[in-house]
Amino acid sequence: MARSPLPAALPRDFTDEQKESFGSLAASMSFVGVCLLLFGVLLAMFAAIALYAGLPWAALGLVAAGGIHAPLAWWTVSAGRSLSDLVRTRGGDVDHLMHAVGQLQMLFAFGRAVVVIQTLAFTALAGAFVWCSFLADKGTRCFGVLG
Repeated sequence: MARSPLPAALPRDFTDEQKESFGSLAASMSFVGVCLLLFGVLLAMFAAIALYAGLPWAALGLVAAGGIHAPLAWWTVSAGRSLSDLVRTRGGDVDHLMHAVGQLQMLFAFGRAVVVIQTLAFTALAGAFVWCSFLADKGTRCFGVLG
């Protein structure tokens, strides 16, 4: 079976309809990125309150959660800006799109790592609770903070 010949030159710009789709996606991504940033700041404020209330472990957890929001917000806003640049300019659409794709690759690689780490942590925590429940049924105490 013969292959269809490739066009001599691929277009370097997207159509106006395609750019509208990218513009809508860029606006949504920028909104989500800004919201993630604001949630991170809010978590940092809650951490300060928890620390003031004498709950250092809660403060540490809130700081960790807020710290996760920072790169997520950065990569989401950066990808949204690249897509906005794609919509606003003529020429170089492929470069803007590839920059957005690079930011999204980092965003989802980070998300994948967070999912794996959370799964391991939740599994370990669930195992600890099951073990402590087993020990409590036997009349002994559990270890550490779970005891």
